Order: sequence, then C-alpha cells, then structure tokens
Amino acid sequence: YLVARHRNTTGFRVPQAGLLFVPNAHSTAPQAHHELIRNTYKRTHRWDKILRDQDELELLTREHPLMHVLFSSIPDDCGLYDKPMARNAQIWTLDGHLLLDGPSARPEEIKHALRTVEAGGLFGYRFHFPAMRVGTHAIYWHRPLAAYRTAEMEEPALLSDAPLGYFTAYPTTPKEADGAEDKARGLWSISREALENPVEMWPRLLQRPLPLATLPMFHEMGKGPTTARNIRKLIDAFHLRGNQPLARSFARSLLTLAHEETLDKWLASLPPELAAGVQPLIATQDESWPRRSGAKTPDSLTYGRTAKRAFETTYWKTIATLAEGKYLNKNNADCIRDATTQRELPYFDRHLDELGDYLLAYYDKQIALAKLKGRALAGSLPFQWQTDFDFSWMSGWMQNQERPAERNLLTVIPGKDRGRAVIMADHYDTAYMADRYEKTLGGRGARLAACGADDNHSATAALMLAAPIFLQMSKQGKLGCDVWLIHLTGEEFPADCLGARHLTQALIEGKLVLHRTDGKKENLSKVRIQGLYVSDMIAHNNDHDRDIFQIAPGTGKASMWLAEQAQVATEIWNESVPVWNQQPERVSCPPGRRSPHGAALPQVAPHLSLNGQVRPVTDPRSTLYNTDGQIFSDAGVPAVLFMENYDINRTGYHDTHDTMENIDLDYGAALAAIVIESVARAATEQPDRP
Repeated sequence: YLVARHRNTTGFRVPQAGLLFVPNAHSTAPQAHHELIRNTYKRTHRWDKILRDQDELELLTREHPLMHVLFSSIPDDCGLYDKPMARNAQIWTLDGHLLLDGPSARPEEIKHALRTVEAGGLFGYRFHFPAMRVGTHAIYWHRPLAAYRTAEMEEPALLSDAPLGYFTAYPTTPKEADGAEDKARGLWSISREALENPVEMWPRLLQRPLPLATLPMFHEMGKGPTTARNIRKLIDAFHLRGNQPLARSFARSLLTLAHEETLDKWLASLPPELAAGVQPLIATQDESWPRRSGAKTPDSLTYGRTAKRAFETTYWKTIATLAEGKYLNKNNADCIRDATTQRELPYFDRHLDELGDYLLAYYDKQIALAKLKGRALAGSLPFQWQTDFDFSWMSGWMQNQERPAERNLLTVIPGKDRGRAVIMADHYDTAYMADRYEKTLGGRGARLAACGADDNHSATAALMLAAPIFLQMSKQGKLGCDVWLIHLTGEEFPADCLGARHLTQALIEGKLVLHRTDGKKENLSKVRIQGLYVSDMIAHNNDHDRDIFQIAPGTGKASMWLAEQAQVATEIWNESVPVWNQQPERVSCPPGRRSPHGAALPQVAPHLSLNGQVRPVTDPRSTLYNTDGQIFSDAGVPAVLFMENYDINRTGYHDTHDTMENIDLDYGAALAAIVIESVARAATEQPDRP
C-alpha cells in the first residue's frame, strides 16, 4: 500500500497492491480506506514498443479496469497482446480469508474467485509473481532495506554496506501427490514442512577490483554506462571460458562501439587503471583461420554450398512460397470467430496445419534424395493447448478442446555420436497484423494473420535449405553429432511461445517422442542437447544501421561457446567475401535492392560482409527475451538467438507489410548461410562440458 507499482530496471520492482471494490445492489462506495482502492491497472507485455531499459509504466497512458485484467477473456478486453492475469494475483476477503492464490490455483479455483468477486464487495489484492526456481526449489532473498534520511536530504540514502540478508530455498511438489495435470500446468506448492525447514544460504559479494572500478561509471553521463557494460561483458565472457583470454575478434564483437572503432582504439581510450585490468582478458595475438594449401579463403564447412547464386535464388523463392502462396491463416488461434474478423477474412481455415504437412513432405523428400531413409527421420511432436480461461472465440483453441491440435515439427539428421544433438530452430506461425486491428493505426478490430515473410519465414526457409546440406554431411560422416531441425509452433500471441515451452518440458522430463511420418514412434529422450540456435527474423536489413545482426546467447558457459562458433562462422564469411566478389558474376555488380513482391527476383549483387554483434543477456540491445530463445535459456538449455538488427517500431513488423517488399535478399541469404555454418561448426566440435 505504501509503495506505488514500480518497474524501473535500475531498482527493485514493486508489483501493484491495493483494495478492489466491486459494487452490487447492497453496497455503495466504501467510506473507509478509499485512498487504497486501486480498480485499474496498466498492462505491459513483451511487444511494447519501448527500449529494454525504459520504464514501461512511465510511457503507458491507458489504464484498464482491474476486473477485466484479472478475469476477462473477452476479445476486446484481451486486445492483441493481453491475457487474464488472475494467475499472477492473490486476493483476500476483508476478514483475511485467502480467496485466490493465483500461482498455485487450479482453473476451478480461479472461477470460484471470479464468481465471488463478481458478487460485489471490497477485497484486498496484490499482484504476485512466482519466486526464482533452481531445479525444484523456490528461492527467496530476504534482504533488509537499510536507509537513512536527514532533514537536509531530499532523497533517502541506502546503506551500501548493510547486511545482505540470506537466501532460503524450499523444495516444491505438485499440488497433489497424483497431480499429473497440475504438474503439466506448472501447479506446484511448498509444504508446511518445507517452510519450517528451509535450506539457508548466506551470500557473499565477490568484491573483484575490476568490476568494482566500473560501478561509478554506470552513474556517469555520456559513454560511462556503455563503457561499464562493455567491460562487464568481457569479464563475464572471460570467466565463462574458464578464465581463458578471449580471441580478439570475439572480444570486439562483444563491445558496443562505433562501426569504425577498433579494439585497440577502444583499449587505448580507457583510463590506465581500467586498461590494466582489461588487457589480460583478451588474447594478444590475432587468430589466423585454417586454410587449405593454396586456398585464398579460410576453410568452412558449408559455404561451398551457400555462397552461391543458386542458394540465394532458392532462398528467395522459398520465402515467397511460404509468405505469399496459399498459406495465409498461420496463427495458432485462427480463425477468429468475432464478427469483425469474420467479415474481413479472405479464407476460413487454419492454414498452419497444411503448412506443417507441406514442411514434413519436403523433409521426407530430402531424406529420400539423400538415400538416408530409415536413418534420418521426419515427424511431429504433437501436444494440446491448455488454458485456464475459455477462449471459444478462437477456432484454433476450440480444436484443442477435442484433441492435441498443436505440433512442433522435427527432422533428425544423424551424426557420429547419436547421444548428442545440436538444434537449429525457428517458429513457423505468424502474428496478427496490428494495423488491421488497432484503430489508432487505421485498423477496424480484425485479427488477421500476417504473411510473415520476415517473421518468421526468413528463418523457416533457412532450415529448409539447411536440410540437404546437413544430409550430405551426414552421408560423408562429417557430423560429429546429430542435427535436429525444429519448426516451433505458437511463438506469436495469443499462443505465446507455446511450442518452445512444450519442447523444453519434454526435454527436461525425458518424454520426447517423435511421431514419425511413417506412423512409427521414436523415443528421443536419451539424447543430450549440446546447444540450440533459434532464428527469428533474419532477412530485413535495418535501413538506419545496416548490415548488422545479433548473436544473442542465453546464460551459461555452453551458450557462450555456441556464440563463439557463430562469431567464427561470421569471421570466415567476411574474410571470404572479397574473394567471392571477384568472381565474374559478382564483379562490378551494383549493390542489391529490395523487390516489391516474390515474383520479382532481385538482381545479382555483391556478397555482403555482415557485422555479427554478440549481445549477451546483460546487453540492453539483446532481444533474446522477446523470442522462444528465452524459454530454453531459462530452463538451462544452451541457446543462441540469431536476429537482424531489431527495430520493433519499423514498418513490416507485425503488420501488413511483412511481405517480400521488406526482404533484403543479399542480407538474408548471407545471414542464413552464417546460421547454417554455425550449426555445422557446433555439430562437429566437442565443447568442454559446463
């Protein structure tokens, strides 16, 4: 009650709490505690068009009725990106009775709370977000907030050397002993015995000189915060590599600098005391790439197949087929049954299922052409979309009430070690178009799926073109472990990373069973995932900051190793480009230009050198959080996101212009080639176990 809701990234996040008043025939506005009544709430979501280090609450102006926010699944209340939030709230009656404990409630308990609140009265509530989890333990940090204030001070001052408090860890169990359904929904609870006997841990600060020296820089004006973040990224990467100096090119790719600024120039700009601490983190010699005898370019595993006009042409035509062909309604919720959408829908079927069949038929054909039938496998990972609330206005949701109607698609390409796999992934569903829905953008409230040329058929096409390359490598015995090509479903709203969540759960619980296209089943639960590369939007070249893409690793040593493989793949590509561009078909060609539609294949242009920037989770420009990649990273699956230089505000993102007009063929084909090379490297190298 005393502290307003707060989401600033530089401080403690404070959820909203207060009193909810719902009038009825027997009650009027309460006389007492009126200042505590907070009947509205500002919704936030991961597609808010703001920067990561901005405070959403300061930028949002619209407040929604709290009852709608908590319990309503009506289309107009959900909009494009909102959901009922009762799971993230606790509600009490005024006599102290706990009416709803959202994180552990079952659907019938949520419905009971809704009926009780709808009857009217005054209720206490707080938004509540579950504790951090480590394995099966819920972790809480009990930290005293020690501060003082004098008459002369405008703001209270924190005591920086106050006690850090302690952590408690509580083992969690499913809500009921036989609660298989509860477990599937993530309904866990902490027993009274566990509450009375927690595991206690007392934190100690590392107090390392170099990180301590950068702390004041976070509060400086100008380049201070950026320099501090740069040093932190180098420190983190150095320790994740087992305290081994970073390759100079990899160190440069971690830094946020002007394009022309070199690593040496940046090091020279540091104050001497910082430079002395940073120098040991970086190797002293430039690395040299392996070359075949007499070769002009570094050795690569796949560029002999991808640095070709034939690859570019097939890449363009594949995206065009997926985006501008017969597969239009590709959101998991399709088709929406409200009157506005029904009036504007050109077709009334969910095409996501047909698209899945098309992709599986393609992989079966590639396997047959490679003569690997029976060894390489294609199939689906079916599952059911379950929700706490009724969304019967979504046809896709309705299908799931009768049967498991969702599926990830998986193609297994065998390597030497069948006990390990590297995953190359995308999502093959598409978003609804904001400019057909939002009235402020000229829309009329219709939920119509985008064509998805960039988001995300640019990545789907990359997986399709990777298949024959990896199948050939498999036949030649060049893959050190299996490669899995996985098309994830339900990344876009309203499904919201549904396929990634299901795959992650199956991996962790050891219940991954492939439903093969030949009708058989294959248990893949024993395979260890060495790493996962997920691509999401890889073919729109940002007009304001061109030829840049991000390599965004998740947390942990293995994710950083995956990022290194991607950075090496990028360096090999860039060093080869000048040689490739001297070939007769490329020499003297003008720079490439976009084309207005899929039938207009862009002219041959020089290969592009791309700036692959490694953006760890501490980098505010990393957009891992906005993709399926975050789901895997949170669960401990080593992951790296490939994405263009993301601009959430650009034309062509979640709108009617996500078509071939926004695809930069030379950029997209180069980035697709780099992704394929990265996967190949990760599948032929054996990293140190984290």
